[in-house]
Amino acid sequence: ENSLAAGQRVFGRYYLTRTLGEGGMGVVWLAHDRVLEQPIALKFLAPHLVADHAEIERLKTETRRSLKLAHPNIVRIHDFILTPQGAAVAMEYVDGWSLWSLKVDKPRQVFSVAELRPWIRDLCAALDYAHNEARIVHRDIKPANLILNSRGQIKVTDFGLSREIQHDAVPDAAQAAIVGTDWYMSPQQWTGEPPAVADDIYSLGVTIYELLTGKPPFYEGDVFTQLHEVIPPSMTDRLFEFGVEDAAIPLLWEETIAACLAKDAARRPVSAREVAARLGLPLS
Repeated sequence: ENSLAAGQRVFGRYYLTRTLGEGGMGVVWLAHDRVLEQPIALKFLAPHLVADHAEIERLKTETRRSLKLAHPNIVRIHDFILTPQGAAVAMEYVDGWSLWSLKVDKPRQVFSVAELRPWIRDLCAALDYAHNEARIVHRDIKPANLILNSRGQIKVTDFGLSREIQHDAVPDAAQAAIVGTDWYMSPQQWTGEPPAVADDIYSLGVTIYELLTGKPPFYEGDVFTQLHEVIPPSMTDRLFEFGVEDAAIPLLWEETIAACLAKDAARRPVSAREVAARLGLPLS
């Protein structure tokens, strides 16, 4: 087990400052890059992942792919480092909090439509760019992966699960591995279908639904069955269930989010740009 400590120098050029958090992949540290003289985030992979050759190859490929993502609303990936000292992904450090943590601190644990407007516009811009310019789907859009920086901009993080958009109908087994977080995943993702823009549109709908009501559309019991068989209540009805009687969710938002959550991928808005336009937040 590699023990890391503040002040320690790793990979020759980085000095560890403090931990930023733990994720499924391992621990994330804030570090100072002595070459570029700037703060960066270092996501260290857990030892069991470092020992898994296939996993390391996959991460190398995904880091290479993520290097293509250059957008003001997407956390930049700088490098994938693999040495006897361990493995880590070096990425842009964003000074801020995730929308999930900010939501938890709110009195009712919900945001208003007015608060969300600029953030959802940022998120749609990031997805539109990733889908069209880089040909990548994120596959794990959720409030915990959206960081609000000190300038009030949204930065999408964790393109680590991202997959290239498939144009052939036959995914290889590794490609179809189910990735994502249960209640944010589209029905198609749950059943292991090839990655598609429609998956991110679904998760975008779930994310907005949760930010406005406090919970994702399905949050307890058998998510899989509900995902395939149950139509979630409108956001206004859900807020009413939660005892918020003065909720005023605009009809346009209700209709657009319901469309994003359609079970049939073909019935969802075709792009993040379309979602933004339907919500009255047109992308330039």
